[in-house]
Amino acid sequence: MDLLVDWRDAHGAIHGDRVVAEVSGEGWDGRLKARVLEIKGRGEIPLPGTLQQQPWGWRVVPLEPRLPQIITVPPTDLAQDGELVSVKLDADPAAKQLRGTVVARLGKKTDLKIENKLTAALFNLRTAFPDAVMRELAPFPTAIPPEWIQGREDLRGTLTCTVDPPTAKDFDDAISLEVLPKSEGGGWLLGVHIADVSHYVKEGGPLDEEARLRGTSVYFPDEAIPMIPDRLSGDLCSLREGVDRLTMTAWMTISPELEVVETRLSESVIRSAKRLTYDEVKEASIDLSTRKRAELDEPLCALLDESLVLSRRLTEVRLGRGAMNLDTEEAEFIFDAEGRPVDARRYPRHDAHRMIEEFMLLANENVARFFTRKKIPTIYRIHDEPDPLKLEIFAEVARTFGLLKPKEVPTPEHLNAMLDKIRGGPLEAMINTLLLRSLKRAEYSVENIGHSGLALQDYLHFTSPIRRYPDLVVHRYLRKVLRGELLPEALQSHLAVLAKGASDAEQKATEAERENDKWKACLLMKSRIGQRFQGRIQGFSAKVVFITLDAPFVEVGVPLAALGGNFWIDEHRTKATGLRGTVVLTIGDAVAVEITAVDEDLRRISAWVTEAKAQDAHGKAFQFVPTLAAPAMLQEGDLEKPRRGRSQTQETRSRRDTAPKGRPPKRAREAGGKTREAHPKPPKGSVRGVGKRKGR
Repeated sequence: MDLLVDWRDAHGAIHGDRVVAEVSGEGWDGRLKARVLEIKGRGEIPLPGTLQQQPWGWRVVPLEPRLPQIITVPPTDLAQDGELVSVKLDADPAAKQLRGTVVARLGKKTDLKIENKLTAALFNLRTAFPDAVMRELAPFPTAIPPEWIQGREDLRGTLTCTVDPPTAKDFDDAISLEVLPKSEGGGWLLGVHIADVSHYVKEGGPLDEEARLRGTSVYFPDEAIPMIPDRLSGDLCSLREGVDRLTMTAWMTISPELEVVETRLSESVIRSAKRLTYDEVKEASIDLSTRKRAELDEPLCALLDESLVLSRRLTEVRLGRGAMNLDTEEAEFIFDAEGRPVDARRYPRHDAHRMIEEFMLLANENVARFFTRKKIPTIYRIHDEPDPLKLEIFAEVARTFGLLKPKEVPTPEHLNAMLDKIRGGPLEAMINTLLLRSLKRAEYSVENIGHSGLALQDYLHFTSPIRRYPDLVVHRYLRKVLRGELLPEALQSHLAVLAKGASDAEQKATEAERENDKWKACLLMKSRIGQRFQGRIQGFSAKVVFITLDAPFVEVGVPLAALGGNFWIDEHRTKATGLRGTVVLTIGDAVAVEITAVDEDLRRISAWVTEAKAQDAHGKAFQFVPTLAAPAMLQEGDLEKPRRGRSQTQETRSRRDTAPKGRPPKRAREAGGKTREAHPKPPKGSVRGVGKRKGR
């Protein structure tokens, strides 16, 4: 669990310190509060920051927003004034002034891809492989020797292909599909062939230890930090077209009624016939392009055609058993020849993506079922049931929009029907956001409690050992079982430790990827200050309206105060009400915004609303033109999003405390009345400088 420590109870502790604390009560949002009793030591992770020379000496201004103190450092030859560096804090927690030592130069703020280095430094991502790892890789041959193939199922004559994004550099899954004759009962024989990374990564070796510490590959829009070196991830383990590759294969015999009647797992070797992209599959088998089908030849097109038919039917079965059909939108950045972001758009998804997803889900499920039936410990992928209170709060909001009937409970069937109804409409963003808030996060565990999001009792990750450590572990012990080898003692407790580390690594990688996306968005938008864009309200925090632009597809923040009219947020964070209840802005509403500032230090884009589609107190739609009542630039304190799990009483109390009381001052009344001003201009102001770090 985590504990909330008020700055007055921190007693000099800073972000990253190891402390002894005691629980002291409960906060306004239901979180446990604590006070620091003792500081055991400073964090050992080097921090990124800007090196600055002052008349009295040298200092580093940290990039970490949660560390507002300036760090005094001795003179260094590693970097110059104004450059970005890594600094390691001195271990003495009793020192009045933070002190540290510069340990590395990261570069200049103007360097290309400097944001990738800084993101890696902020989240302590391992970017360089130790010498011991490279020495372990050195003896591996450049091609698969014949002795490695002996004893494996030889599938080099079986038609297989990979389907990945066009920018992918590693290919860890291939598929094959055979239609079974009706004389044998009909159905399909689906083969999912996964790169056998465990053949190369020996348990307990330097390569295995490094992969365990990384836990997962981290993917930035223009760069990847791999879990294993490129010699394996991009070459020997990658299922490249036309070359022999070692694999682990899951054969699934599927009946005409779409039941998996038999699963067979084997060590194998394949030779992929074709490296395809999702769009090529769409062009050939969805758009039925004559040119593309001639290019791919008939057997491969037949494989893809039948795969799409099967995957669509599998999707129907999955949704029929109660799995969630929740699509989330992702941004895809476009870069120029020099690597600078020039655009961001919604990542397109179609049935070719869903085809591969369905086959991978099926393989993961049946490998998990193999371990469960044999009562062999493994690392499962679990997803706990949603919190009933949060789900009921979501249902209450859905009922207000007429998406659920008054007495209709939010079962998976009702939720999927609702999601289908709103897909592509203005309410989709709001409902997806609220539903995601009510769900718990999936994680790794040795305790198999099932996966509620997929409505499966048995599920694990088997299909991506190049980029996920739990998949590699599953392969390792699957091989032992297939070969009849003895499993180690205390395997359950050993796997529990690995599962916890993998869950933590996954969370850290997700946060780093999101932060890097925000950085890319800042680089994209910093030349567009003053320009106007169309978008939709995506969500609210206590002080900020979050808006996703239609094009480019990035998120911007509008300070609530910049709307004027004393707006306040409702208890479910779905709407903002202002001007004494006469203006209501809701998630999904269309707005026009003007970009006012870009702060790369905070990775935030500020804007103000120039026009919005709103409702009056009676629910009638009208065009609302705000009058700017405050600077339209985000401050650090604005960025704290409310914690989940607030009770209705606490939320109502918070709204009551922030709602306007009594007669507003004359200035506010005058501002609130000017709702027809055509083009209000934001006041002049400056973005926060690196030296101003108060109010965190």
